[in-house]
Amino acid sequence: METNKLYPLDISFKEALKKVAKGIPALLKLLFRLVKEKNTPLQIKLWIVGTAIYIISPLNLTFKTFKRFPFKIINYIDDIALILVTIQKTLDNTPKEILDKYWDYSMPIEEWGDLVFKIQTDIKTFRH
Repeated sequence: METNKLYPLDISFKEALKKVAKGIPALLKLLFRLVKEKNTPLQIKLWIVGTAIYIISPLNLTFKTFKRFPFKIINYIDDIALILVTIQKTLDNTPKEILDKYWDYSMPIEEWGDLVFKIQTDIKTFRH
C-alpha cells in the first residue's frame, strides 16, 4: 500500500466516519483472516492480537481522583487511537496481494485506508 496518503481528502470528517463505519464488518473479517494467513508478517499479527487483547481486557486506565473533568473519555480515546494505529500499520505493512485477497467490501481497500488516515489525522489535529 502507498505510504503517500491523499490528505486532506475532499470529504468531511463526519462523511469519512460514516464510510469507514460501513467497512467495519469487512475489516473485522480481514483482521481475523490476516491472523490465520501464514504469509502475514509476524509484526502485523502481533499488532492485531495485542490490540484485540487490550480492547477486550477488563483492565483500563481509570481516573477516579479527578472529579472535575470527565476523564472517562480518556478510556475511549486511547482505545480508538490504538485501533486506528493498528489499522494503519496493518494496511501499510501487509503485502497488497494479501489485503486484496481477503478484503470483501465494495470500496477498494486503498480508498478505505485513506479515509482511516483522514480520521486519524483529523483527531490528532483536533487534540492540538
